[in-house]
Amino acid sequence: MKTVFYAFSVLALAASSAFAADQPPVAGGRAACKADAAALCSGVQPGNHRIAACLKQNEAKVSPACKDAMAQAQDRKAQSKSGPAPQ
Repeated sequence: MKTVFYAFSVLALAASSAFAADQPPVAGGRAACKADAAALCSGVQPGNHRIAACLKQNEAKVSPACKDAMAQAQDRKAQSKSGPAPQ
C-alpha cells in the first residue's frame, strides 16, 4: 500500500500543474522515482507533496533517471506558470 502512496506522491510532483495536451505522459517519471522514494523516503507520511519534498531534499542521492524526471516536472511547472511558448 505504501508503494501506491509513493507512486501517487511522485505523480503529484510531476502533475503539480496543468499539462498542455501535447505533453508526454508522466508514467515514466513516476516509475523512475519509485525505488528512490522507497529507499530515501520510507518514513515520510504520504500526502501534501511530502514525498516529492523528500526526494528534492535528497536530490544528491536519487538516481539519474529520477533526477531527470524531477527536472522535467520542474520544467513543465515553470512552463505552465509562464504560459505557452510563442510560435
